[in-house]
Amino acid sequence: MIWPITLGWMGIGCLLNAKRCGRLHCYFTGPFFLGLAGASLLYGLGVLHLGHRGWELLGYVLLIGALALTCGIEWIWGRYKRNPPL
Repeated sequence: MIWPITLGWMGIGCLLNAKRCGRLHCYFTGPFFLGLAGASLLYGLGVLHLGHRGWELLGYVLLIGALALTCGIEWIWGRYKRNPPL
């Protein structure tokens, strides 16, 4: 139960941070972490079948996805969301 709780906490934190300060990667990592929280909960309950190395697979998805979304998004489009001029 630690994975779903922790990933849910991170996802909610990212979404709140995106609203507060506009960090671009938070708009992507928030839903990513919440989706991964759901996947880890379903896997832990035995509803989602990922094989006998499911936790390892989820860990790799978390590591690679978080790095790509955090660093890659801001490297390509910048650090903050740009609001169009009025």
